[in-house]
Amino acid sequence: MIYASAPGKLNLFFEVGALRADGYHPVISIYQSLAIRQRVGVEASDRWEVSTTGNLPKQQLDRVPTDESNLCVIAAKELAKYVGMQSVQPMKFFTHKEVPVAAGLAGGSADAAASLLALNQAWNLGLDFQQLTEVASKVGSDVPFSLLGGTALGLDTGIQLQKLENLPLQHVVLLVSPIGLSTREVFLAFDQMFPAGDINQSAEMVVAGIGAMQRVGKNSLLQPALSLREELKEYQHLIEGTTGYLSGSGPTIYFITEDKDQATAWNQKLSSLGHFTIMTTTSPTGALLG
Repeated sequence: MIYASAPGKLNLFFEVGALRADGYHPVISIYQSLAIRQRVGVEASDRWEVSTTGNLPKQQLDRVPTDESNLCVIAAKELAKYVGMQSVQPMKFFTHKEVPVAAGLAGGSADAAASLLALNQAWNLGLDFQQLTEVASKVGSDVPFSLLGGTALGLDTGIQLQKLENLPLQHVVLLVSPIGLSTREVFLAFDQMFPAGDINQSAEMVVAGIGAMQRVGKNSLLQPALSLREELKEYQHLIEGTTGYLSGSGPTIYFITEDKDQATAWNQKLSSLGHFTIMTTTSPTGALLG
């Protein structure tokens, strides 16, 4: 069995442009990896299959596809295509999840990134990071960043990455909704609300501000997500004196601070209100073998 892991992520900043002719949206994103990770083990099998365990409630784990629609399998097939495999050995994937499912935190993308790294080893392919990133970009917009980790600027659909200086350690409290939110539905709502897109700043301006933790929390998908899930606005304001932000297409709301004690107090408050929360930190680490 060969294992690899990859991190969940936040979008510290996320502006989205108008729908392109190819069906995708250009973005300006500041990605930040988290200390919570997905771990994937791979071994040969007589059919494609995925088994899932993890530090998440059962209702979360039950959402994970166990068939060939799982991103682990999709990533494996893209990798095989990339290297020109004529006959692909089906694999079994053993996934251990710390990142919530359908939450805007790139849990599935982290599974895919970890799978690419593990399969590169298991199949003795010898691909380098850049080659794996090329494959990752064909699997999903967040998968290349799941390989890279740290703090990064994402352009195009998020797949053009520029590594940035790591931010000072931040403590993060994730308020995880019990109901997932479809990325497709959120983008459809965005297209109705912002047919001309919502990119208002240059990448240079965004990068200049993010190091000082300015512009953190801007997300073009917030209003579309709120139109689908009104309770998210209430979630944003559950902590007096601060505002929670939406990550990706949601529905996770995150609260971020340099003060660990403050984050602990926030976590206790949200938990006391009956919410499922995860307390974690930012991390400079991307995908790793082992």
